[in-house]
Amino acid sequence: MVKLKFTLMIFVLCTFLVGCNINKEELTIGMIPVKEKETMLNDFEHIRLYLEEQLEVPVNVIVTEDYARLVEEMENKTVDIGWYGAFSYIAADSFLDLTPLVLQERKAEGLYYQSLIITPQDSNIHTIEDLKGTTFAFVDSGSTSGFVLPFALFKSKDIEIENFFSEIHYSGTHQQVPTDLVNGKADAGAISSIQLEKLISKGDIDGNDFRIIWKSEDIPGSLYVARSAVSEEMQEKFINAMVAIHQEQPDSLEKFDGSINRFIEVDNDIYHSIRNIATILGKDYMMEFFLKR
Repeated sequence: MVKLKFTLMIFVLCTFLVGCNINKEELTIGMIPVKEKETMLNDFEHIRLYLEEQLEVPVNVIVTEDYARLVEEMENKTVDIGWYGAFSYIAADSFLDLTPLVLQERKAEGLYYQSLIITPQDSNIHTIEDLKGTTFAFVDSGSTSGFVLPFALFKSKDIEIENFFSEIHYSGTHQQVPTDLVNGKADAGAISSIQLEKLISKGDIDGNDFRIIWKSEDIPGSLYVARSAVSEEMQEKFINAMVAIHQEQPDSLEKFDGSINRFIEVDNDIYHSIRNIATILGKDYMMEFFLKR
């Protein structure tokens, strides 16, 4: 009888502990900074609540200080799902075991966007060659459109950026690049076509104040990727929730980013061109400009 009671106690205790583990299960989403941290968190809040309902677990959201920190957080398993740009995903995937989940499709651009080099309209800069001796603004060394594609452009022209520019400036976010140009912190800079259009449409800047001197080929859009250790069930739930959000919670999607039409499941093949660029630049480049803190 005593043995039976002891067995029952162990069973109940194990059941309780398992139940606790289930209740404690949570998901943490990490995002790269494209604007001010608090603004991003506030804009994503309705999506976070929607995901909690759909995934049936608490969902936490963090905005890391830069691309390298997001990779670090995923490596340390403190972030489960990360929001990456095209090149930052390819770079992270070369060091971590990641699974791509969903890709954003935009109302105007569709699945692709471009890297731009812009300068004030009243500047004397009209070509890439005119940039010699100027102060140039990149976004961040891990930004696909704000660094990687312009860097690849300069490399293709045998331009060593440290010697070509009088100074290299990092604006930190795409939104800050036009401001830095207006304030004289830089003479020209790299920016995402998405972010430039967003600033213009919101009235934050006047598009006529800037001139585009270079535009890249199409770049696949930003995507959400999971650590492969995240359960397949959780990955599938996340995919289903995000693919349906434009129908289930259109206001939440609008609040986060009104230029997004919907999310679709990722076809990894569309990142082939970015993988080729990553291969050409090499792992040393990724360590030096992207992953080194």
